[in-house]
Amino acid sequence: MMPVKNLTRMVVANTLRSRRHFILSAFGIVIGIATFVVFLASTEQVGAVLEKIFPVEQVSVVAPRASLLGKDISKKLDDAIVEKIRSRPEVDRADPTAVVPRMSLAFPAFGRGDFEGNDLKFEVGGFADGINPDYVNDDERTRALFKDWDSVKDDAKRVACTPPAKDPQEEVIQSPPAPRKVAKPGVYYNPCPQPDRYYCDEVDQQCHHRVPIVMSPTMIELYNGQFAKSHGLPIADTDFIRFVTQRGGLSAMRFSIGLGLTTIAGTNSSMRKSRRVEAVLVGISNKAMPIGMTMPIQYIQRWNREFLGEDAATSYSSIIVRLKDRNQIAVFSQWLQDDLDLRLEDSLGEKFATALFVIRLVLVLISLVIITISSINIAHNFFMQVTERRRELGLLRALGAGQLDVLLVVLGEAALIGLIGGALGLLLGLGIARGVDWGSAHYLPRFPYKPESWFHFK
Repeated sequence: MMPVKNLTRMVVANTLRSRRHFILSAFGIVIGIATFVVFLASTEQVGAVLEKIFPVEQVSVVAPRASLLGKDISKKLDDAIVEKIRSRPEVDRADPTAVVPRMSLAFPAFGRGDFEGNDLKFEVGGFADGINPDYVNDDERTRALFKDWDSVKDDAKRVACTPPAKDPQEEVIQSPPAPRKVAKPGVYYNPCPQPDRYYCDEVDQQCHHRVPIVMSPTMIELYNGQFAKSHGLPIADTDFIRFVTQRGGLSAMRFSIGLGLTTIAGTNSSMRKSRRVEAVLVGISNKAMPIGMTMPIQYIQRWNREFLGEDAATSYSSIIVRLKDRNQIAVFSQWLQDDLDLRLEDSLGEKFATALFVIRLVLVLISLVIITISSINIAHNFFMQVTERRRELGLLRALGAGQLDVLLVVLGEAALIGLIGGALGLLLGLGIARGVDWGSAHYLPRFPYKPESWFHFK
């Protein structure tokens, strides 16, 4: 057998002596590896982005709707159900936000606000729910503002105040503006300290922090695509901080909510009492309900108790559950049906998990097809190279090289070209990915869940 040193020297010399041979041999490897790397990296990132949009490990548990003589007799979701779900092995019990109940506003309410000089009125009852503030952790600013401010003890800004007078022409008045340096006579201004966040409550005549609200990116898309265009309003930037700053801060995002009132004419729901609170939009969150607004659940509990009683304050509309593994959705769903007579909301978790699996499978199959075709082309090229070098290889045998030596020379050249071509292909794939990301950053508009990179190299 030829010494390793001589074998290595011959392999390197044979590989580099012919540029044509080297380029032809390496070209298929470079293109195949580059394409394979790009597709495989994009497959990982596409899956990661889709899991943010449709978190398949996260499911929503609801009670099947049932009625008797027009009365809702659906099973009640309460704290006992929450604890039973939390005890399941499929649930990550170490995570305090793995099981999070949601509570809908169970009575009529409507909102009114002034935005860019437009008097906006909108229904809140049926389009609002509450959730644990610890669950909404999208960014540091939202975490700081989205909490139950009425439970904060020793709030220095909760001082006595005189609330605005009721307008006999309007059921719900606009949120009063902050005081000006030169006040207009006869105009009521918000007397509370830090008026962009606090308002004067008409019940206890004290300054309260406005109810913090978050909305989903879906609501922003609906606003931009339909409402803003038809009403001549500005397009909302998904960078919420920049959008709020451009509009003049949180004071521009405030609005009034008339609890116990409605904008729907002819409604059969009538409340014996009503009152006004003020709210403020503090962020955009994918944890918010898709169509409507979400606030800390403590506000919803107090309001439901005040207007409907204790039963409404202890009944949840759904329970969000984060599982350890998406593959356990089917087991968890069957347990819900058999033991608790509950179900997953529209089986969305199972559908999204299947869709993600199919998308990933298709992209991986495309990657495998590409690498297979490249492999065939590479193998064909090396067969041709061996055929063209029959005389050279025969001379090696005549000079005393064994069959194993010839085999090692040919495979050594293939390995060296494969190593160099593979490295060049990897670099080309990285370059293509960087180019795509640069084009995306400069030419694609911002949209919800747009990733900083369309590729995941790990």
